[in-house]
Amino acid sequence: MLGRKTQQEIEGAVRRELEGTDYAVSLLEPLTGGTANFIFRARLQEPLPDGSTEVVLKHGEAYVAQHPDFRLQMVRCYIEHEGLRILSHLPPVASSKFEVGTPKLYHFNHETSTQIQEYLTNAVNLKDYALSHFHAPTSQLVKPQCLELGRDLGRWLHEFHAWSDRPGQQNLRELLAKNTDMRNIKKYINYDQLIGRVSMFPSLLEECKDVLQQIVSMATDELADEGKLSAVHGDFWTGNVLLPNAAFDDAQQVPVRVIDWEMAQLGVRAEDLGQFIAELWQLKLYKDIDAALWIISGFAEGYGKTDANFTYRVLIHVGAHLICFGSITPGWGTQEQSMDIVKEGRDVLIYAWRKDAKAFEGHDLQCLFKEASSS
Repeated sequence: MLGRKTQQEIEGAVRRELEGTDYAVSLLEPLTGGTANFIFRARLQEPLPDGSTEVVLKHGEAYVAQHPDFRLQMVRCYIEHEGLRILSHLPPVASSKFEVGTPKLYHFNHETSTQIQEYLTNAVNLKDYALSHFHAPTSQLVKPQCLELGRDLGRWLHEFHAWSDRPGQQNLRELLAKNTDMRNIKKYINYDQLIGRVSMFPSLLEECKDVLQQIVSMATDELADEGKLSAVHGDFWTGNVLLPNAAFDDAQQVPVRVIDWEMAQLGVRAEDLGQFIAELWQLKLYKDIDAALWIISGFAEGYGKTDANFTYRVLIHVGAHLICFGSITPGWGTQEQSMDIVKEGRDVLIYAWRKDAKAFEGHDLQCLFKEASSS
Protein backbone atom coordinates (compact mmCIF):
# COMPACT_ATOMS: atom_id res chain seq x y z
CA MET A 1 0.00 0.00 0.00
CA LEU A 2 1.33 3.42 -0.94
CA GLY A 3 2.58 5.31 2.11
CA ARG A 4 2.52 2.30 4.43
CA LYS A 5 5.51 2.08 6.80
CA THR A 6 6.93 -1.00 8.45
CA GLN A 7 7.16 -1.33 12.22
CA GLN A 8 10.94 -0.94 11.94
CA GLU A 9 10.59 2.26 9.90
CA ILE A 10 8.20 3.69 12.49
CA GLU A 11 10.55 2.83 15.34
CA GLY A 12 13.55 4.32 13.54
CA ALA A 13 11.72 7.54 12.71
CA VAL A 14 10.47 7.96 16.28
CA ARG A 15 13.93 7.36 17.74
CA ARG A 16 15.46 9.98 15.44
CA GLU A 17 12.68 12.44 16.20
CA LEU A 18 13.29 12.26 19.94
CA GLU A 19 17.09 12.36 19.85
CA GLY A 20 18.43 15.35 21.75
CA THR A 21 15.15 15.92 23.62
CA ASP A 22 14.08 15.11 27.17
CA TYR A 23 12.34 12.05 25.70
CA ALA A 24 15.31 10.42 23.93
CA VAL A 25 14.77 6.66 24.22
CA SER A 26 17.10 3.79 25.00
CA LEU A 27 14.51 1.07 24.37
CA LEU A 28 11.26 0.80 22.43
CA GLU A 29 8.98 -2.16 23.04
CA PRO A 30 5.69 -2.56 21.10
CA LEU A 31 2.64 -2.79 23.35
CA THR A 32 -0.46 -4.86 22.70
CA GLY A 33 -3.80 -3.11 22.68
CA GLY A 34 -4.99 -0.28 20.53
CA THR A 35 -5.88 -0.66 16.89
CA ALA A 36 -5.42 2.65 15.14
CA ASN A 37 -1.99 3.78 16.37
CA PHE A 38 1.47 2.33 16.88
CA ILE A 39 2.02 2.06 20.65
CA PHE A 40 5.27 1.43 22.51
CA ARG A 41 6.69 1.30 25.99
CA ALA A 42 9.68 3.62 25.86
CA ARG A 43 12.56 3.52 28.30
CA LEU A 44 14.13 6.96 28.51
CA GLN A 45 17.83 7.71 28.46
CA GLU A 46 17.34 10.14 31.35
CA PRO A 47 14.57 10.36 33.98
CA LEU A 48 11.95 13.07 33.62
CA PRO A 49 11.65 15.77 36.30
CA ASP A 50 8.91 13.74 38.02
CA GLY A 51 11.24 10.73 38.19
CA SER A 52 9.61 8.72 35.39
CA THR A 53 12.00 6.48 33.48
CA GLU A 54 9.39 4.81 31.25
CA VAL A 55 6.56 6.31 29.20
CA VAL A 56 3.96 5.29 26.65
CA LEU A 57 4.76 6.46 23.14
CA LYS A 58 1.95 6.63 20.58
CA HIS A 59 2.50 7.36 16.91
CA GLY A 60 -0.26 7.85 14.37
CA GLU A 61 -0.36 7.44 10.61
CA ALA A 62 -3.15 8.14 8.13
CA TYR A 63 -4.30 4.54 8.39
CA VAL A 64 -5.16 1.94 11.02
CA ALA A 65 -1.95 0.42 12.36
CA GLN A 66 -3.39 -3.10 12.51
CA HIS A 67 -5.36 -2.73 9.26
CA PRO A 68 -3.29 -0.46 6.98
CA ASP A 69 -5.76 -0.60 4.10
CA PHE A 70 -8.24 1.27 6.31
CA ARG A 71 -7.60 4.99 5.99
CA LEU A 72 -8.11 7.38 8.92
CA GLN A 73 -7.94 11.12 9.36
CA MET A 74 -4.92 12.34 11.29
CA VAL A 75 -7.07 14.76 13.29
CA ARG A 76 -7.77 11.90 15.71
CA CYS A 77 -4.21 12.18 17.10
CA TYR A 78 -4.56 15.90 17.74
CA ILE A 79 -7.94 15.32 19.36
CA GLU A 80 -6.51 12.74 21.76
CA HIS A 81 -3.59 14.99 22.68
CA GLU A 82 -5.64 18.15 23.10
CA GLY A 83 -8.41 16.23 24.83
CA LEU A 84 -5.98 14.84 27.40
CA ARG A 85 -4.54 18.32 27.92
CA ILE A 86 -8.01 19.68 28.67
CA LEU A 87 -8.93 16.64 30.77
CA SER A 88 -5.89 17.22 32.96
CA HIS A 89 -8.06 19.86 34.65
CA LEU A 90 -10.71 17.27 35.55
CA PRO A 91 -9.89 16.04 39.08
CA PRO A 92 -9.54 12.27 39.45
CA VAL A 93 -12.17 10.33 41.37
CA ALA A 94 -10.60 8.88 44.48
CA SER A 95 -11.82 6.53 47.18
CA SER A 96 -9.95 4.62 49.85
CA LYS A 97 -9.28 1.82 47.35
CA PHE A 98 -8.96 3.42 43.88
CA GLU A 99 -7.97 6.60 42.09
CA VAL A 100 -9.55 6.90 38.62
CA GLY A 101 -8.27 9.44 36.14
CA THR A 102 -6.66 9.98 32.75
CA PRO A 103 -2.98 9.47 31.90
CA LYS A 104 -0.61 12.40 32.20
CA LEU A 105 0.35 13.88 28.84
CA TYR A 106 4.03 14.81 28.51
CA HIS A 107 4.60 15.69 24.86
CA PHE A 108 2.98 15.94 21.44
CA ASN A 109 4.52 16.67 18.04
CA HIS A 110 1.73 17.92 15.81
CA GLU A 111 3.82 17.51 12.65
CA THR A 112 4.55 13.82 13.24
CA SER A 113 1.56 12.84 15.43
CA THR A 114 3.87 11.40 18.06
CA GLN A 115 2.73 11.73 21.66
CA ILE A 116 4.18 10.68 24.99
CA GLN A 117 1.99 9.73 27.94
CA GLU A 118 2.32 8.41 31.47
CA TYR A 119 3.21 4.72 31.73
CA LEU A 120 1.46 2.73 34.44
CA THR A 121 3.99 0.13 35.60
CA ASN A 122 2.97 -3.52 35.29
CA ALA A 123 -0.47 -2.52 34.03
CA VAL A 124 -3.10 -4.59 32.25
CA ASN A 125 -6.53 -3.69 30.99
CA LEU A 126 -9.60 -4.50 33.05
CA LYS A 127 -10.72 -7.28 30.69
CA ASP A 128 -7.44 -9.17 31.05
CA TYR A 129 -7.32 -8.40 34.76
CA ALA A 130 -10.74 -9.97 35.27
CA LEU A 131 -9.84 -13.05 33.22
CA SER A 132 -6.69 -13.51 35.28
CA HIS A 133 -7.78 -12.54 38.80
CA PHE A 134 -11.55 -13.15 38.86
CA HIS A 135 -11.90 -16.46 37.00
CA ALA A 136 -14.90 -18.62 37.92
CA PRO A 137 -15.85 -19.34 40.57
CA THR A 138 -15.09 -15.80 41.71
CA SER A 139 -14.36 -15.58 45.41
CA GLN A 140 -16.88 -13.58 47.42
CA LEU A 141 -13.91 -12.04 49.21
CA VAL A 142 -13.31 -9.67 46.28
CA LYS A 143 -16.93 -8.57 45.95
CA PRO A 144 -16.50 -5.37 48.03
CA GLN A 145 -13.49 -4.33 45.94
CA CYS A 146 -15.33 -5.08 42.69
CA LEU A 147 -18.32 -3.03 43.77
CA GLU A 148 -16.04 -0.15 44.76
CA LEU A 149 -14.10 -0.32 41.48
CA GLY A 150 -17.39 -0.17 39.59
CA ARG A 151 -18.64 2.72 41.71
CA ASP A 152 -15.47 4.73 41.19
CA LEU A 153 -15.49 4.13 37.43
CA GLY A 154 -19.17 5.10 37.30
CA ARG A 155 -18.51 8.23 39.35
CA TRP A 156 -15.60 9.15 37.11
CA LEU A 157 -17.65 8.74 33.91
CA HIS A 158 -20.49 10.80 35.38
CA GLU A 159 -18.04 13.50 36.46
CA PHE A 160 -16.51 13.60 32.99
CA HIS A 161 -19.93 13.86 31.33
CA ALA A 162 -21.15 16.57 33.73
CA TRP A 163 -17.85 18.50 33.66
CA SER A 164 -17.79 18.59 29.87
CA ASP A 165 -21.25 20.20 29.86
CA ARG A 166 -20.09 23.24 31.81
CA PRO A 167 -19.91 26.54 29.89
CA GLY A 168 -16.18 26.74 30.53
CA GLN A 169 -15.60 23.53 28.57
CA GLN A 170 -16.91 24.85 25.26
CA ASN A 171 -13.41 24.44 23.85
CA LEU A 172 -13.60 20.70 24.54
CA ARG A 173 -16.93 20.46 22.76
CA GLU A 174 -15.57 22.38 19.76
CA LEU A 175 -12.57 20.05 19.67
CA LEU A 176 -14.62 16.86 19.75
CA ALA A 177 -16.97 18.18 17.08
CA LYS A 178 -14.08 17.78 14.64
CA ASN A 179 -13.97 14.02 15.09
CA THR A 180 -16.72 13.28 12.58
CA ASP A 181 -14.71 10.48 10.98
CA MET A 182 -14.64 8.49 14.21
CA ARG A 183 -18.28 9.29 14.92
CA ASN A 184 -19.32 7.84 11.58
CA ILE A 185 -17.14 4.77 12.10
CA LYS A 186 -18.66 4.20 15.54
CA LYS A 187 -22.20 4.37 14.21
CA TYR A 188 -21.35 2.02 11.35
CA ILE A 189 -19.74 -0.69 13.45
CA ASN A 190 -22.32 -0.50 16.25
CA TYR A 191 -25.56 -0.07 14.32
CA ASP A 192 -25.29 -0.26 10.54
CA GLN A 193 -23.82 -3.75 10.92
CA LEU A 194 -26.90 -4.96 12.79
CA ILE A 195 -28.69 -5.66 9.53
CA GLY A 196 -25.71 -7.61 8.23
CA ARG A 197 -25.82 -9.84 11.29
CA VAL A 198 -29.27 -11.06 10.24
CA SER A 199 -27.74 -13.12 7.42
CA MET A 200 -25.12 -14.49 9.83
CA PHE A 201 -27.68 -15.52 12.47
CA PRO A 202 -30.99 -15.84 10.57
CA SER A 203 -32.59 -18.25 13.05
CA LEU A 204 -32.20 -15.66 15.81
CA LEU A 205 -32.53 -12.31 14.04
CA GLU A 206 -34.69 -12.70 10.95
CA GLU A 207 -37.92 -12.40 12.93
CA CYS A 208 -36.87 -9.05 14.40
CA LYS A 209 -35.26 -7.56 11.28
CA ASP A 210 -37.85 -4.77 11.11
CA VAL A 211 -37.08 -3.71 14.68
CA LEU A 212 -33.36 -3.79 13.97
CA GLN A 213 -33.92 -1.49 11.00
CA GLN A 214 -35.88 0.91 13.20
CA ILE A 215 -33.00 0.94 15.68
CA VAL A 216 -30.49 1.68 12.92
CA SER A 217 -32.71 4.56 11.77
CA MET A 218 -32.91 5.87 15.34
CA ALA A 219 -29.11 5.81 15.69
CA THR A 220 -28.78 7.66 12.38
CA ASP A 221 -31.35 10.29 13.34
CA GLU A 222 -29.66 10.90 16.71
CA LEU A 223 -26.53 12.15 14.96
CA ALA A 224 -28.37 14.50 12.61
CA ASP A 225 -28.55 17.41 15.08
CA GLU A 226 -25.12 18.09 16.56
CA GLY A 227 -26.67 20.48 19.06
CA LYS A 228 -28.28 17.50 20.81
CA LEU A 229 -25.04 15.52 21.08
CA SER A 230 -22.69 15.45 24.06
CA ALA A 231 -19.01 14.92 24.78
CA VAL A 232 -18.27 11.19 25.06
CA HIS A 233 -15.18 9.01 25.35
CA GLY A 234 -16.39 7.08 22.33
CA ASP A 235 -14.62 3.79 23.11
CA PHE A 236 -15.25 3.28 26.81
CA TRP A 237 -14.76 -0.43 27.41
CA THR A 238 -12.79 -2.77 29.65
CA GLY A 239 -9.85 -2.74 27.23
CA ASN A 240 -9.37 0.99 27.76
CA VAL A 241 -9.27 0.87 31.56
CA LEU A 242 -5.79 0.15 32.94
CA LEU A 243 -4.80 -0.94 36.44
CA PRO A 244 -1.78 -2.69 37.98
CA ASN A 245 -1.62 -6.44 37.42
CA ALA A 246 -1.70 -7.37 41.10
CA ALA A 247 -4.29 -8.47 43.62
CA PHE A 248 -6.15 -5.59 45.24
CA ASP A 249 -4.50 -4.38 48.42
CA ASP A 250 -6.82 -2.68 50.90
CA ALA A 251 -3.83 -0.91 52.41
CA GLN A 252 -2.84 0.79 49.17
CA GLN A 253 -4.82 2.97 46.74
CA VAL A 254 -4.87 1.45 43.25
CA PRO A 255 -4.29 3.81 40.29
CA VAL A 256 -6.78 3.31 37.43
CA ARG A 257 -6.40 5.10 34.10
CA VAL A 258 -8.93 5.63 31.31
CA ILE A 259 -6.94 5.60 28.07
CA ASP A 260 -7.28 5.83 24.26
CA TRP A 261 -9.10 9.10 23.65
CA GLU A 262 -8.77 9.17 19.87
CA MET A 263 -12.43 8.15 19.50
CA ALA A 264 -13.63 11.02 21.73
CA GLN A 265 -16.42 12.83 19.93
CA LEU A 266 -19.79 14.50 20.20
CA GLY A 267 -22.10 11.55 20.48
CA VAL A 268 -24.73 9.73 22.52
CA ARG A 269 -23.87 9.47 26.21
CA ALA A 270 -25.77 6.25 26.81
CA GLU A 271 -23.35 4.49 24.47
CA ASP A 272 -20.40 5.12 26.80
CA LEU A 273 -22.25 3.20 29.51
CA GLY A 274 -23.67 0.58 27.18
CA GLN A 275 -20.32 -0.43 25.70
CA PHE A 276 -18.68 -0.78 29.11
CA ILE A 277 -21.58 -2.79 30.53
CA ALA A 278 -21.76 -5.04 27.46
CA GLU A 279 -18.07 -5.90 27.65
CA LEU A 280 -18.32 -6.66 31.36
CA TRP A 281 -21.43 -8.79 30.84
CA GLN A 282 -19.60 -10.84 28.22
CA LEU A 283 -17.17 -11.88 30.95
CA LYS A 284 -20.13 -13.41 32.77
CA LEU A 285 -21.82 -14.87 29.68
CA TYR A 286 -18.68 -16.42 28.21
CA LYS A 287 -16.56 -17.14 31.31
CA ASP A 288 -19.10 -17.16 34.19
CA ILE A 289 -17.15 -14.46 36.04
CA ASP A 290 -19.47 -13.17 38.77
CA ALA A 291 -17.12 -10.27 39.46
CA ALA A 292 -18.27 -8.72 36.19
CA LEU A 293 -21.81 -8.41 37.52
CA TRP A 294 -20.54 -6.88 40.76
CA ILE A 295 -18.58 -4.28 38.80
CA ILE A 296 -21.66 -3.54 36.67
CA SER A 297 -23.77 -3.07 39.79
CA GLY A 298 -21.24 -0.69 41.31
CA PHE A 299 -20.84 1.12 38.00
CA ALA A 300 -24.58 1.80 37.72
CA GLU A 301 -24.68 3.02 41.32
CA GLY A 302 -21.63 5.23 40.81
CA TYR A 303 -22.95 6.85 37.65
CA GLY A 304 -26.08 7.74 39.57
CA LYS A 305 -29.68 8.53 38.81
CA THR A 306 -30.83 8.57 35.20
CA ASP A 307 -34.26 8.68 33.64
CA ALA A 308 -35.85 5.51 32.30
CA ASN A 309 -35.41 6.54 28.66
CA PHE A 310 -31.67 6.90 29.21
CA THR A 311 -31.53 3.44 30.79
CA TYR A 312 -33.39 1.90 27.87
CA ARG A 313 -30.98 3.59 25.46
CA VAL A 314 -28.05 2.16 27.44
CA LEU A 315 -29.60 -1.30 27.14
CA ILE A 316 -30.22 -0.90 23.41
CA HIS A 317 -26.51 -0.28 23.03
CA VAL A 318 -25.69 -3.28 25.21
CA GLY A 319 -27.77 -5.46 22.92
CA ALA A 320 -26.34 -3.98 19.73
CA HIS A 321 -22.80 -4.41 21.04
CA LEU A 322 -23.35 -8.07 21.88
CA ILE A 323 -24.78 -8.77 18.43
CA CYS A 324 -22.22 -6.80 16.44
CA PHE A 325 -19.10 -7.42 18.56
CA GLY A 326 -19.60 -10.03 21.25
CA SER A 327 -20.79 -12.70 18.84
CA ILE A 328 -17.67 -12.57 16.65
CA THR A 329 -14.83 -11.70 19.05
CA PRO A 330 -12.03 -14.24 18.43
CA GLY A 331 -11.06 -16.47 21.32
CA TRP A 332 -14.04 -15.74 23.55
CA GLY A 333 -15.83 -19.08 23.39
CA THR A 334 -17.53 -21.78 21.36
CA GLN A 335 -19.88 -21.33 18.41
CA GLU A 336 -22.74 -22.34 20.69
CA GLN A 337 -21.76 -19.61 23.14
CA SER A 338 -21.63 -17.09 20.29
CA MET A 339 -25.19 -18.01 19.38
CA ASP A 340 -26.20 -17.56 23.01
CA ILE A 341 -24.58 -14.11 23.00
CA VAL A 342 -26.63 -13.11 19.96
CA LYS A 343 -29.79 -14.38 21.66
CA GLU A 344 -29.03 -12.46 24.86
CA GLY A 345 -28.20 -9.34 22.87
CA ARG A 346 -31.36 -9.65 20.80
CA ASP A 347 -33.57 -10.08 23.84
CA VAL A 348 -32.05 -7.11 25.70
CA LEU A 349 -32.27 -4.95 22.62
CA ILE A 350 -35.91 -5.85 21.92
CA TYR A 351 -37.02 -5.52 25.55
CA ALA A 352 -35.34 -2.11 25.78
CA TRP A 353 -36.80 -0.96 22.47
CA ARG A 354 -40.27 -1.87 23.77
CA LYS A 355 -39.45 -0.26 27.15
CA ASP A 356 -40.44 -3.47 28.90
CA ALA A 357 -39.10 -3.02 32.42
CA LYS A 358 -40.73 -6.22 33.67
CA ALA A 359 -38.61 -8.25 31.27
CA PHE A 360 -35.56 -7.21 33.28
CA GLU A 361 -36.88 -8.43 36.63
CA GLY A 362 -34.41 -11.07 37.82
CA HIS A 363 -32.13 -10.29 34.87
CA ASP A 364 -28.36 -9.85 35.17
CA LEU A 365 -28.82 -6.18 34.28
CA GLN A 366 -31.76 -5.45 36.58
CA CYS A 367 -29.44 -3.27 38.67
CA LEU A 368 -29.58 -0.56 35.98
CA PHE A 369 -33.21 0.11 36.88
CA LYS A 370 -32.36 0.80 40.52
CA GLU A 371 -30.81 4.06 39.32
CA ALA A 372 -33.56 4.88 36.80
CA SER A 373 -36.45 7.20 37.57
CA SER A 374 -39.73 6.74 35.75
CA SER A 375 -40.46 9.10 32.88
